[in-house]
Amino acid sequence: MGSSSSSSKLLFRQLFEKESSTFTYLLADISHPDKPALLIDPVDKTVDRDLKLINELGLKLIYAMNTHVHADHVTGTGLLKTKLPGVKSVISKASGSKADMFVEPGDKVSIGVLYLEVRATPGHTAGCVTYVTGEEADQPKPRMAFTGDAVLIRGCGRTDFQGGSSDQLYESVHSQIFTLPKDTLIYPAHDYKGFEVSTVGEEMQHNPRLTKDKETFKTIMSNLNLSYPKMIDVAVPANMVCVPTHPPTSRPPRPPSHHPVTGLPHPSSPPGAAHNDLSVHQYIQEHQNVPGYAVAEGRHVREERLPCCGTGIGWFLFIIGFLLGAIPWYIALFLLVCAKINPQEKPGYIACAIAAVLATIAIVFGVIKGGV
Repeated sequence: MGSSSSSSKLLFRQLFEKESSTFTYLLADISHPDKPALLIDPVDKTVDRDLKLINELGLKLIYAMNTHVHADHVTGTGLLKTKLPGVKSVISKASGSKADMFVEPGDKVSIGVLYLEVRATPGHTAGCVTYVTGEEADQPKPRMAFTGDAVLIRGCGRTDFQGGSSDQLYESVHSQIFTLPKDTLIYPAHDYKGFEVSTVGEEMQHNPRLTKDKETFKTIMSNLNLSYPKMIDVAVPANMVCVPTHPPTSRPPRPPSHHPVTGLPHPSSPPGAAHNDLSVHQYIQEHQNVPGYAVAEGRHVREERLPCCGTGIGWFLFIIGFLLGAIPWYIALFLLVCAKINPQEKPGYIACAIAAVLATIAIVFGVIKGGV
């Protein structure tokens, strides 16, 4: 556990899953006879750990909640439901996912006398929400904001996939998070540098992206020039079908319901869905480095094999340019200037550009010499 705190009502635990650098948050009202509890952003690999803790503390888990549809790990909500059938999975209605309960801006999710207010903070994904503790005197002080990937400590989630939008993320953060009291504690979904908590005031002053004006922020986000991380081998197939595949042994199978319930709200249908559904290639690593604030992802990813037998189009055009009178070099130069190039292929295209320039010089000198 990264940290803990308690008051006369709130029991709070911050838990960490090191492979995906994911924080899971446990909140409970221990003043209530049943000690009702909820989990925010559980991870499948740590479900047994979380349940053991919940049992040791004598809590009753009511909700397993996600701040958004995750792409860097498999949520634990589906597995939790197989072990505790009474648990309700929760996600935003805007996510387009499947769950027991959908929340919208302004909704309140209650455990005992405590509650979380739902604030829409899209931009990292279309359905991101931030859960914020209440403002009334009987609610925890200072307030707590569980921001998912909208605001990380000195960073933010990337915005180029899963319905993301830099413009939308900037507006979301400044209107829904940075308007909270400055002492509001920010608890993100991930951290890669060993930080556990920040505050609204701290991020408003020191976040290297979100302290910029909107146009600068959008420029930063649109010029990251990041290659596609290949983290889909395990996470994507699991997330596409992340439902309780086997009913609990103590309960007989139930007939299909008109309202299917799944543990993970997922953004695309299982294999066999229509071709226009979300491609699995949209499930990519969710965070990238902030300039001046390096972020180590902490895991290996598999690079996509380049075309043309692995050499890449750029080098292929460079080689055949010697056979086809430099024409492929000029084609490559045009593509380098006018098209979006995979960063892995840029060296080949640059080689073609240099060859095209040299070929042009040779042609010009040849013409001049021939004229003389």
